Amino acid sequence: MNIHLEAVAPTFVARAQGIDLRDPPTSAQVEQIEDALAQYGVLIFPVQALDEIAQDRFIRCFGPGRNGTFKEAAGGNPNFIDVGTVDDQGAPIPRDSARWEYMLANRLWHTDGSFNERPIRITALLARELPPVPPPTQFADMRAAWEALGPARQAQLDGLRVVHSILRSREQTGMTPEKFDPQTLATHPPSVHPLVRTISRNGKKSLYLASHASHVEGWPVEEGRALITELIAFATQDQFVYSHPWKLHDFVMWDDRWTMHRATPYDGPHPRKMRQCAVFETEPV
Repeated sequence: MNIHLEAVAPTFVARAQGIDLRDPPTSAQVEQIEDALAQYGVLIFPVQALDEIAQDRFIRCFGPGRNGTFKEAAGGNPNFIDVGTVDDQGAPIPRDSARWEYMLANRLWHTDGSFNERPIRITALLARELPPVPPPTQFADMRAAWEALGPARQAQLDGLRVVHSILRSREQTGMTPEKFDPQTLATHPPSVHPLVRTISRNGKKSLYLASHASHVEGWPVEEGRALITELIAFATQDQFVYSHPWKLHDFVMWDDRWTMHRATPYDGPHPRKMRQCAVFETEPV
């Protein structure tokens, strides 16, 4: 059965209907989803009440998944990162804990896992429990932003390489290195990626930005950070941004190569539980 796609925003984002993700997808459906991600960047699959087995099975159709998570964000299943306001037992996550501070950086515009040598290629998030008025997640179209820069500015940026670091994003929210588990820092050294990426499936170029982006390789640190700040501000203007209004059991999947996203603040009394899964690039970028 073909998946029906309905465009949601002017330049990216589509709603995907006609597939039950609890069933293993066919190879044709996997290819259709890959094509849709290259075209739309963000796919919304409504009403997908996935258990752990089905969610993990589905995401691994698209590449190598996570086989261990950060202790700072550990939940009960190492294949996922459980993002929310309560722990596995339903108790509120303490505001002074490393887990809370680590996840606070989700409110910054970012691309998942860009601090890895083989960064995350696709992320998906399942809404497991929501408050009465769920906080939206926002997405930014970095391909449309790249195209809006114009040829002269594009020529200045194409070819630059950027150092990405897990510490850079967390220091912006006040999390200092000593709050990390030493193993996290040892296994996640800084990585270098191009500022401009080309999506092999369609040959289109995009900015590649994140709050993890620390500085431009070969530039003075502050000069590079000023450029990164400028480009993130440009790429997150209203015309490039979509805010997703979550509904229970929404499963939202996105291409990290040309989209950014961020959580919006929520400090209410009702639990919010989201389960994140991801697949990684098979080679360094």
